[in-house]
Amino acid sequence: MDRLTIKLGVISLLLASGNLVSAECIGLVPAGIGGFWDDVVAGASQASKELDIQVYARAPYHEAEIEGQQKIINFMIQTKGCKGLVLAPNAKDRAKTVAHLKTQGIPTVYIDRDIGGDRVSVIKTNNKLAGERLGREMVKALKGKGKVAMLRLKKGVRTTDIRENAFIEVAISGGLEIIIDEYLGTEIGAARGRASQILKELTAEDIDGIVTPNDVTSVGVIMALKDLKKEETFTHIGFDAHPVMVESLKSNELYGLVAQQPFQMGYKGVHTVYKAMQGERVIEQIVTDYVFVNRDNINNTKTQAILGLN
Repeated sequence: MDRLTIKLGVISLLLASGNLVSAECIGLVPAGIGGFWDDVVAGASQASKELDIQVYARAPYHEAEIEGQQKIINFMIQTKGCKGLVLAPNAKDRAKTVAHLKTQGIPTVYIDRDIGGDRVSVIKTNNKLAGERLGREMVKALKGKGKVAMLRLKKGVRTTDIRENAFIEVAISGGLEIIIDEYLGTEIGAARGRASQILKELTAEDIDGIVTPNDVTSVGVIMALKDLKKEETFTHIGFDAHPVMVESLKSNELYGLVAQQPFQMGYKGVHTVYKAMQGERVIEQIVTDYVFVNRDNINNTKTQAILGLN
C-alpha cells in the first residue's frame, strides 16, 4: 500500500492501476487533508487497483473550506467527467449537490459522516458509541473522579459534535467534571497555538485529564504539551491514529486513543460507488469498526492492522 504525502492547500492525485478497462472515473473528495484523510485515500488507491478504474482524489485544506469543497466537486464532475462520487461532506448544502448529481445519473457515497439526502450509501463510524467509549475510558483512567478539559475541533462538524456530546454525557455520569470546554480549530498549527494558551498555566492540580475528539486536535495538543514540557502531566486520550499520536502513545505521553478505520472507508467507498455505477444494489449503510488503543494492546495483531503498522 502506497501512502500519500500531501502538501500545501489541496491534494490532487490520480489513483489507477494496470490497463484501464473504462474511461469512466470516480471522484474522491475528503473533507480535509493529512492524517485520517491520508488513510482514506490509501484505501481508495487499493480499490482503484482492484477495480482497474481511475479514481481522482482532491480535497480542501481543512474542514472549514466549504466553498472550496464545492469547487472541487464541480471540477471532478465537469472537468474530469467522473461518473461517481465518494464524498465526506463538510456542509449540509452538499445534499443539494448530491440531489443534482442524481438527476444526471451520478451516484454519491458518503464516507465518515451522513447529512442525508440522495446518497446511495453511507460508510462511517458510529460516532455516538465511539464518543461514549472515550468517556468510559477516561472515567476508568481517572477512577471516576477528576477534572477534565474538552478541547474540541469546530462547532458544527457533525462527526466531532456527536463524539464530544457523547463523551461529556458519559464522563459526567461517571463522576467526572468538565471544567474547560474550548474549540481549537480545524488546522493543526492553530490547534497547537490555542492549546498552548489554554494549558500554559495549568498544572496537575488544576485538571486531571484532556480529551481531543479527532486527529487535528489530538496532534495539536500533543505538540502544545511538548512545547510546554508537560508531556506526561495530564491523562490525555485522543481520537484517530495520526502517526504523531501513535508515537506519542508508544513514548508514554498519550494515555490512549480511539482509532477508526479510514482505510476501509476509502476502500469500501470506491467499491460501493462503483457497484452503483454499474446499476447494482448496494448496502445503504456500512458501519466501520473502531478500537481503543493503549499501551496494553498496541502490539496486538488486530490493533497493529487497524493502525496500519503490520
